[in-house]
Amino acid sequence: MKTIALYDGTCSLCKETKRIFKKLDWLDKVEWISLQEYEKMPGSLSFSRQDLRKELHLITPSGSVKKGYSAVRRLLLLFPASFLISTFLYLPFTELLGDPAYKWIAKNRQKFLKKKCDDGSCSL
Repeated sequence: MKTIALYDGTCSLCKETKRIFKKLDWLDKVEWISLQEYEKMPGSLSFSRQDLRKELHLITPSGSVKKGYSAVRRLLLLFPASFLISTFLYLPFTELLGDPAYKWIAKNRQKFLKKKCDDGSCSL
């Protein structure tokens, strides 16, 4: 079973993140599913619609769920090209900076993508 990454298929930042990570996934370890598609799947884990749109969600092969910074850190650990970088993200206290930084970027994504998010799809 692959790791499942749930991303917002209407968000430009989310789609760009998916594109970049797919380039790093040489071993095809991650299956990317849009939230819109996932919400229609019978028997899928239940998350609130708002939570799914706030941050990236990963479902590991063992069934555990990683969100936001923890999800990005886990993804980077899966890819050969980013494995070494990701090990630094697991050092003590990196989450104290990484988690707030991830949440700030996610919350302000519309500001970064004004030209690509003119339809409001990036706003929370």
